[in-house]
Amino acid sequence: MAIGNFKVNERIYEGLKPGEPQPFFNALVAIVTLTIYVGWMSFFIFLCFAACFSRIAFYVVIALLSTLVLPAKPVLWTWFNQLWIFKTWREYFRYSFLFEQKLDPKKRYILVEFPHGSFPIGPIVAGTLIQTMFPDTPVYSVAASSVFYIPLWRHFIAWIGSLPATKENFKELLSKGSCAVVVGGIAEMYMLDDKKERVKLQGRKGFAKIAIEDNVDGVVPVYYFGNSRCLDFGPAWLASISRKLRVSLGYLHGRWGLPLPRPIPIFLCHGRPIPVPKVDMSDKAAFQQAVDDLHEATIKELQALYDRHKEEYGWGDRPLSIE
Repeated sequence: MAIGNFKVNERIYEGLKPGEPQPFFNALVAIVTLTIYVGWMSFFIFLCFAACFSRIAFYVVIALLSTLVLPAKPVLWTWFNQLWIFKTWREYFRYSFLFEQKLDPKKRYILVEFPHGSFPIGPIVAGTLIQTMFPDTPVYSVAASSVFYIPLWRHFIAWIGSLPATKENFKELLSKGSCAVVVGGIAEMYMLDDKKERVKLQGRKGFAKIAIEDNVDGVVPVYYFGNSRCLDFGPAWLASISRKLRVSLGYLHGRWGLPLPRPIPIFLCHGRPIPVPKVDMSDKAAFQQAVDDLHEATIKELQALYDRHKEEYGWGDRPLSIE
């Protein structure tokens, strides 16, 4: 059974395989552009500080801030997603993906993605592959609202099909197709562990409620192997403040102590769709029970998805903790 030009349960590499060297110039471009993108918040804060002393920096900051008045609509811009720069990113991470089951292009799904890690570089790179992985149906996404107040990030994330993560936006995107959400969010930035994978899903039932309310056809667990090891973030004592403000506070660092992700292979696994029950919305008790059941089924399928592919990735001794 094929999806596009690839088969179910076939691991597809988008560029290089682990162990294959990346061409020097491609690696240089990836290193520079990834550092700028991932570390953009720090660079922008520095520019704002420099604007107090430099007229040039002041004009640059004004120019960047002026872009915030431009519309940021979720467009799934094919030309943008196919830029050669993103090819160097996929080579850098030896990016690969796999589908366990064909998704019906006539149906709508909510893709629940894990882990967010210290930075969701895996889902972001996946955003540049939407037209490759889903050639017959649009797949949008919701992202942290704070991202849309930051120049550069605002339009980048919109051009790969994202809107701020509100219930209204989620339902608007579902009216156009399927929608992905990184459920763990900011909380997972402070859940990094050297010995196990940790994701935040217990108690997070918003996606299940929307799936039932909007009569979505299925919920698809998605796991990005390697994403949690690309970058570190801290200090941990800022976790509670960050969750309250809905913005990440701390410093991202990876390769060479820079905000540059480590070149760790990222393996994207799409699991099997979990059917969404049809419920009489006027029966509040039945609705809540359906939400709880769908949430519990998602936990079980996410664990099973991880266990089915951890050996293939080389993480046979790295367990998943769903918290």
